[in-house]
Amino acid sequence: VVEPTLMDYRTENYRFDRRGNISGWDEIRRFKIEVKNTREIGVKVEIQRNFNTPYWDLEKNGDFDEFEKVDLDTVKFTLILEPRSAKKFEYVLTMYQGVRREETSR
Repeated sequence: VVEPTLMDYRTENYRFDRRGNISGWDEIRRFKIEVKNTREIGVKVEIQRNFNTPYWDLEKNGDFDEFEKVDLDTVKFTLILEPRSAKKFEYVLTMYQGVRREETSR
């Protein structure tokens, strides 16, 4: 059983153009993932997350075994669970929008 939960969502680092309109910002989302093995045997669980943008950073912590960047906008967490066990981990995803994309890709 895999249960992702959005714990927090906020925006920051606004950029404005000459007319005062917003031209860029950061979207920050904090997720908690709980994984449970309800079986009598150990299992390997792979969790892929897609971010719908190639402009992102990820801060991760918690109880996962492997982390891999699959492609430009996808990551994979791998967990090994013992029989009847559970693991939890969190990550903070920062997605860059508008002119913030150019600022972070330099």
